[in-house]
Parts: sequence; structure tokens; C-alpha cells
Amino acid sequence: MAARLYHPPAWFLCLLRRFWPIAQLPGWAAVLRYDDVAEVLTCSDVFVVPFDKEIARLNDGAEPGTPFILGIDDKAEHESQLKPVMQAFRRADVDAVVARVSRDSAEKALAGVRKIDAIRELITGVPLEVCREYYGVKIDDGQKFAYATIDVSGHLFGPPPIKPKDSIDAAAAYVRDVVDQAIRRETDRPSDGDTVLARLIRTHGANPALVRAFLIGMIVGFVPTNTMAGGHILEVLLRRKEWMGAACEAAAAGDDDLLKRCLFEAMRFMPLNPGPFRLCSRDYTVAADTPRAHKIRKGTRVLASTMSAMFDSRQIEKPWEFNPRRPASDYMHFGYGMHWCVGFYIAQAQIVETFRALLVRPGLRRARGAAGKLERRGLFPDHLHVEWGAQR
Repeated sequence: MAARLYHPPAWFLCLLRRFWPIAQLPGWAAVLRYDDVAEVLTCSDVFVVPFDKEIARLNDGAEPGTPFILGIDDKAEHESQLKPVMQAFRRADVDAVVARVSRDSAEKALAGVRKIDAIRELITGVPLEVCREYYGVKIDDGQKFAYATIDVSGHLFGPPPIKPKDSIDAAAAYVRDVVDQAIRRETDRPSDGDTVLARLIRTHGANPALVRAFLIGMIVGFVPTNTMAGGHILEVLLRRKEWMGAACEAAAAGDDDLLKRCLFEAMRFMPLNPGPFRLCSRDYTVAADTPRAHKIRKGTRVLASTMSAMFDSRQIEKPWEFNPRRPASDYMHFGYGMHWCVGFYIAQAQIVETFRALLVRPGLRRARGAAGKLERRGLFPDHLHVEWGAQR
């Protein structure tokens, strides 16, 4: 039920958008049109993230903690932290390292088998391997670590107010411990490698709390997000034979651009969530100078529904059609404005390589019975078995 409420059908949001484009209830507002969603997510000085203090606290395990760009709304402060993050997570690494690690990890998981739990062994498993080999963080118990990051992510990016919870503190403590051990190993015995961790130690080793915040922020923004994204993409493709066929053809042809387009167009029909939450920091009129102008009061919790925006026919041509050739501007999968996902290119490369390895398997289909149904742990995909080859 929770997953259904958090992932409402697109038609419901579209119906609401038509008759109530800026829906408001006591203490809450939902912004549903493309232009209005873009306005809210662009005005980061007005519509602020609700988890800023909590992400900093969880990074250190105590208040005030070390902030990370995901929770920073001040533009100058955001830019000052974004620069060193991008220097460590280099764009050139996407093709040179991330794509290779993802491809090799996916092929290894698929080798010699005809059935697999695509969520645990691929869609979550491959990002964990990227964390090990590219980030440079040793992870012994992959499933425990993945669950901990997923729990922290669901807590931070869920509906506000974001209040401390003992279970989340325990999950964050486990993630911190794994990351801190990696930092200590690299500090005590610097490697000759070129992992993200090694780069961070060379440039910010005097401030291990900052190194930890960078790593935790980029991990919590990567493993859970790609688990959700990949699980949803696979579920959509399995439901729609013709869409699956288009993606499989692109994978078989080695057309990476078309494959990417097929995957993220499929995800439009089951996105990560209805959209990010924000808090209104002062009275503000959305869509001013239009007939739908609406004042949102200070303190209102706001849902900027990127899901609804991606089906707004005022901006999106024939939104209910599957069209991999859509312009990039039609998508808000990874946010919009200042808080557009800093790890987008890493996430994109990992998803494409993982699905390429899977989709070239002939006869790909759901496993029979309950194993072939998407099973969630809370809101996040947890199991979905697929098989391939000749049917027996």
C-alpha cells in the first residue's frame, strides 16, 4: 500500500493537474504542471530541501555534522562544494572506468546462468561493485550495506518532516563505519591507484569528515537511486512487450544512445517517485501573472511532481506514447535546477551497461510464478527474477 501511495498512477496525477494544477491542503501543496515544477525546483532560495540538517547529522553521527551538496541550498556554498566533488568524480571516468566496471560486473553475474534475481544480483549488485572499484570503498557484506544506504535514502528523501529515528541512525552508523575504515586504510597506506577515495585523501586528507561526507553523499545518492531506477525500468519493459523489443534491438545493435533513450523513456512511465519534496521558506506566488497563480505560504511542505510534469501535454508531445526520440528536456528523472543529480552521468552509464548485458540474452522474460513478480522492501525494489533461453 505504501508503494502504491508513493508511486501513484500517472493518470491520477494528470487528472489532478487538469483540474487543480497547484493543489493545496492545510500545510501541504503539490505543484503539477511542467513549468510550475521547474519554477519551484529552480527557486532553491525559496523552496528549500527539508533534509539539510539531517543529512549533515547522519554524515558525522552528531549535530551539527558536515553538510553535503544535496542538502545545501545557498548557491555560493553549493558551488564551493560542488567543485571539489567534481574534481574527484571526473566526467572522463564515466567511459574510462564506470562503464567498464559496470559492464564487467554485469557480465560476470550473468555468465553461465539462465535465471537470475535481477534486482539483487544486477540492479543493486553492479552499483555496489562500482563503489568498490571506482569509489575505492571496500564492502564486505554487499546486501547489508545496500539495505543500509537504501534505508538512509528513503529517510532523507521521503515526505517531510524529516525526524531522527533510531533505526536510521543505526543504518547510517554502519555506512559511516564502512566508509571510515576505507578512509583509514587509504590514509595509513596510500595506494598508487586512482580511485575517488585516493584522490580525496590526496586533496582533503586533512579533513576526513569532509571526505566521509563526500563519499557517503555520493553512495547514498547512487546505490538506492539506481536500485529504484533499474527495478522500475525492468518492470516496465517486462509489462510491455513492444517496448522490451525496442530496447533489446538497441542493445543487440550496440546502439548505446538508442538503448539509453529506450531505458529512460520506459522509466518515465514508472519514475523514481512522484517528485522531490521541498519546504517553502517564505510566502511565494507560483505561476505569477497567470490565471493559475497561487500563493504558497511560508512553512508549507511542497511536492514538486516531476512525474506529473513529464506527462504535461503543454510541454511533452504525445506524453502517453513510448517515444525514445524525445528531447532531453522532456525528462526530470534526476531532478531539475541546482539540485540536478551531481552523479547523473555515473548513474546513467551504470544503468545502460547493466541493461545492455541483460537485454542481449535471447528470450528474456519474467521467471514463472511468484519469483517473477516485483517484490519491494518498503518502497524500493528488492527481488525480481528473470530467465532467458528456450522455454522448457
